[in-house]
Amino acid sequence: MAVRFPFTQWISPRQPPEVERLLKSAATREEVLSLAGGLPGEDLFPRVALAEALEEVMREHGREALQYQWPEGYGPLREQVAAMLRDRGVDVAQDELPITSGAQQALDLLARLLLRPGDALGIESPTYVAAIEVFGLQRPRMVPLARGEDGLDLEAVRALMRGAEKSLLYLAPAGHNPSGSSLSAGACESLVELSRAHDALIIEDDAYGRIQFEEPRRPLRSYAGAEERVILVGTFSKALTPGLRVGWIVAPPVVTAQLVLLKGIADLQTNTLGQMALSSYLERHDLDAHVARCLPRYRERRDAMLQSLAEHMPAEVRWTRPTCGFSVWVMLPEALAADALLARAIEAGVAFEPGAAFFPVDAPHNYLRLSFSNQTPDRITEAVARLGKALRAV
Repeated sequence: MAVRFPFTQWISPRQPPEVERLLKSAATREEVLSLAGGLPGEDLFPRVALAEALEEVMREHGREALQYQWPEGYGPLREQVAAMLRDRGVDVAQDELPITSGAQQALDLLARLLLRPGDALGIESPTYVAAIEVFGLQRPRMVPLARGEDGLDLEAVRALMRGAEKSLLYLAPAGHNPSGSSLSAGACESLVELSRAHDALIIEDDAYGRIQFEEPRRPLRSYAGAEERVILVGTFSKALTPGLRVGWIVAPPVVTAQLVLLKGIADLQTNTLGQMALSSYLERHDLDAHVARCLPRYRERRDAMLQSLAEHMPAEVRWTRPTCGFSVWVMLPEALAADALLARAIEAGVAFEPGAAFFPVDAPHNYLRLSFSNQTPDRITEAVARLGKALRAV
């Protein structure tokens, strides 16, 4: 007799099983150029500097680095992150800033703390796939808020806030994934005003906040009146490296105290060695200077993709021109399904991310995401040419 496991819920893969199988297969084939997965450029990692930081920590502070720490995180690193945020206009004290194992854990802790089954959650549509997954585990009622290159549907935000006694929103104001857009200062001011008027909370995902191609963007949390209404989630994954798995949360002290308790229950702490190595790196290197060195390379890759799309896509295909982030969001004709296109594209030697998983509800199937961040311009040009050929063969 087969064992019946008492799952409290069934967790579905982020893509349909056939899409997952195709993407995993493509990842093992050297001849396939992958535009799937929003990965930072591996050639841009400061490997030598991080190796020196790790060596220094082990040499000078090895016992401490290999021992347990407190759930709230390594004190010097928390102060360094607080200082970096102050430079971006966010006034934060150390006791308002716990360290997490990446931004993903930050979202998980906030979802568990702030959401109950059936609660209304305002969430951008489309949005970051893993955020949909982590919030979905709490079984809220997801209310889609249309978001794209032209901004956020503020009327839908108003309707949600007016219709709920209390509401929670998940937004990426300064770096939306997948559209590659950022909200205007006026839109950010309106969001803060609405949250204060209607007793709403906003979780701000700032993962791409530093990856801006045109002008710096302030976090929503930096706007006047946002201190008690906006909970900021950040990470070193996009600006430095995801391998260290270090993120943070900025929240009012009453929220932070609960998050620290929940963090201790979840995993005791974020790894000590990684935190201390990162702190050592930040003592000796300017993160802003590192980002400034990376941005021209990312901009070059974005421009190569945009130029190649213009040359190789059929006339009825549309796409965004990202001002931030790692990806371009592409809309196919309604009659075409990105899932069905993927197999043909992989046979042509290119992989992409079908877009249906980026929608919290009522997902259309004619969108796809193309990530340019971890490929050279020449490979991007060739990959888009292959995709265009596959599309024309449909």
